[in-house]
Amino acid sequence: MSKVKNLIGQARKSSLVRNTLSYTVNFGLQLVIQLAFFMLISRTLGAEGYGVFISITSTSIIAAFIIGLGSEYLLVQRVAVDPKAFPRYFGHALIMMALTLPLVAIPMIVFLHYLVGDTISLVHLSVISLTDLIFTRLVVLAAQAYMAFDKANKQLFINAFMAISKLVFLVAATSLHSKLTVSDWTWWYFASGMLSAVVAIALVIRDLGRPVMTIVREDLRLSSLYCVEFLAIGSMKDLDKPVVVHAIDAHAGGQYAAGFRIIDAASAPVRAFLYATYTRHFRHAEVGKENSYSFALKLLPVAVGLALPVAIGLFVIADYIPLVLGEDFADTPSVIKCLAFYPLLMGLSGIGADLLRAIGHQKVRMALLIFTSLALVPVVWFGAVMGGLVGAALFRFAVQSALTLLTWAAILVSRKRNTA
Repeated sequence: MSKVKNLIGQARKSSLVRNTLSYTVNFGLQLVIQLAFFMLISRTLGAEGYGVFISITSTSIIAAFIIGLGSEYLLVQRVAVDPKAFPRYFGHALIMMALTLPLVAIPMIVFLHYLVGDTISLVHLSVISLTDLIFTRLVVLAAQAYMAFDKANKQLFINAFMAISKLVFLVAATSLHSKLTVSDWTWWYFASGMLSAVVAIALVIRDLGRPVMTIVREDLRLSSLYCVEFLAIGSMKDLDKPVVVHAIDAHAGGQYAAGFRIIDAASAPVRAFLYATYTRHFRHAEVGKENSYSFALKLLPVAVGLALPVAIGLFVIADYIPLVLGEDFADTPSVIKCLAFYPLLMGLSGIGADLLRAIGHQKVRMALLIFTSLALVPVVWFGAVMGGLVGAALFRFAVQSALTLLTWAAILVSRKRNTA
């Protein structure tokens, strides 16, 4: 009994446990809000309308990773080790975002117009895209700033505020429009994004300090590597949705996106754990590579323990999804079942990715991500054409499995060389 009390006492004192719990509450709260948002918007817009909307936002969020050239992730690495460097790297991030926005926004809007065709006007398409390219990106920057200081509770507020803002504005929009369309929702979405960004950046300036507007030229190369890496990560997460829309149709794309959205929401515990341990990889790497390997291996059983109950729960609830979302989403359960173990793969590959990054194998990690993200489009397209939604989901799972295996194969090779 005394041993149990000691373990509980140590857990309470552990900053890792506290941050993991904070991130779990963070993603858990977002999960509840996002599920409410998702259920309302999917039922309101229908599978086809939701397919169009999610195609625009998914593609824009991927492109948004180019804006700033990875400066927000560079901020985390540098400030986690040297907190006094925050003003300089915060200013660097803001300048890089301003410089790269026009270079990304114009070709992205042209591409989206080609992708969705005449299903939505160019003006409305542009507003939705710019909301994610500007406002969502600023919210991400603010969250990363707090992450660098291990202030998980502040991240909780920023992320929850953005999710609540979308839900509140959606409720207002549905109450004022008898039949809400994607075009109607556009301006509400823009207002929600702008409010979230203003609040997030204002809080960062108040709590962490004002930016020093400068470009950190010596870190542009490392920042660019982060950009490519997280662009590949974003592609791995969201690029399959517009592919399904293009390969089949918007109705099928909406059902596929709905299934993946539920899978992503259910991954909250695993994602919280990855966030809570992210900066610790860099600190362990300061001691030595072997220390980093040991730390990562200790994390694996925890990730498995978090992911397996999620997979079981997804199998249990899958068949009830159309009762909640409507008959328009009758094929979504098959997508959920095919991807039920996706959170497990996300946890295993995430730990491996953080380890490779911390021990200086950024190029290896980047190469793996680029390879799998480039493979994602033709693989999911082939799966969708040959097997419909089930084929797309299974081939999507296969790509994630390949990334996980390749990541840990690279780690084993690195450790063998390190101990040789």
